[in-house]
Amino acid sequence: MYKVILTFTLSLLMLCPIMAQELHPCGDVQAYPVGRQWVYQWYGSNQKPSYMTRHYVPPQSTDQNERAIELTIVNSFMDTVYMGSYEVQCTASGLQQDLLSKLTPDMLQSLTGLDLRTEESGWLLPLGLEPGDSIPQSYSHVSGYSGDSKIIDLDLAIGPVIILDQEDLSTPAGGFGCVAMAYELWVTQLIRKRFRLRDWFSPGVGIIRREVFDRRGRFFGYCELLSFSDNS
Repeated sequence: MYKVILTFTLSLLMLCPIMAQELHPCGDVQAYPVGRQWVYQWYGSNQKPSYMTRHYVPPQSTDQNERAIELTIVNSFMDTVYMGSYEVQCTASGLQQDLLSKLTPDMLQSLTGLDLRTEESGWLLPLGLEPGDSIPQSYSHVSGYSGDSKIIDLDLAIGPVIILDQEDLSTPAGGFGCVAMAYELWVTQLIRKRFRLRDWFSPGVGIIRREVFDRRGRFFGYCELLSFSDNS
């Protein structure tokens, strides 16, 4: 999946002080310096490793508050099955995220080799959120091209997102104080599929763990942060 990793600005009691920044309004929650990377291990419903994802901030040619994040996915045999990118942008209102970051690795693998063009992209995660708050649905339309030929149309929707309580999590990357959130992901490609997701987010780092369930609540898989580093 996507985005997810993926971060947003919270103003939560007892978690951390979030200071306003004129130039980098999201910087206190998660900055995106060039060279930073996040590596996640994904597990299937059988609890066995399925994919590994690497999210990396390459040298940028855009505005300092806008970042293109490279995403590489390898399977359990360490074969690369997807290489692509998604965008994040810090704004005065919060963090804008590309909905492609919310897709799971198997979903993205089906899009490999295509030039993905996104319309109505972005999920705004507002400043000043507290436990019990909710974020309304966001939508995006993605078209996949091979050369000049359109191969696929994909409609994405997430939300509403419910902000839950603080929890402490331990992963191979270390221990983190997190905020949990729950939401639904709708993926439409000929037929509409609904998934239920729960994320654990740590300010200054990003997504620490993500669990995915199908529309009936059956466990689909999860990922956890394997490593987090700068200047890779």
